[in-house]
Amino acid sequence: MTQDSIGVFGSAFNPPTCGHLDAIRQAAPHFTMILLLPAAAHAFNKQMLDFQTRLELLQCFISDLPKLSCKVEVCAIEQGILNKQPQQPVYTYDVLKLLSEQYSPATKIRFILGPDNAKPEVWKKFYKADEIKQQWGTFVVKEQEAVRSTLVREQLQNFYKSEGEVRANLHQQLSKMLTPSVLMYIQQHQLYRS
Repeated sequence: MTQDSIGVFGSAFNPPTCGHLDAIRQAAPHFTMILLLPAAAHAFNKQMLDFQTRLELLQCFISDLPKLSCKVEVCAIEQGILNKQPQQPVYTYDVLKLLSEQYSPATKIRFILGPDNAKPEVWKKFYKADEIKQQWGTFVVKEQEAVRSTLVREQLQNFYKSEGEVRANLHQQLSKMLTPSVLMYIQQHQLYRS
């Protein structure tokens, strides 16, 4: 039996997109499990939908995943950390430390980095970035599908404001950026209207 290895993929997931799906596809062959960690409080102060809604979006996202060579699970660990220290940001270092305590010492844990966060000027802003690399290591994914959550949110706002053919075209664009269950959930709950 090969050693268990866990890829920790943290993101705002606001919302989860086909860009996230592409990252998971790239990482899957290298891990026995990938944990999707929605940010409870963003260290760089990004505004996000509430945590519970993003957890539900991630469950929709997971239900749409193709068959992969590893398990993929949602992990709400950041919410627990935030509840204990509500006035402080939740740092990747602290998350990885806590996960290491929860799994067997034989389990190899690595932090999955998207191309944006892997840029040296962004990575150095991470709290204890060097220690993260030394203690756990990183797995950097390439950008093959340039789908940004920011763009998705903008398109959704346009979608809600539009009608007829324009709306149909925007729906078609959105269906290339989001998995079917995520898009359906967003539209049913009218998320990202403003």
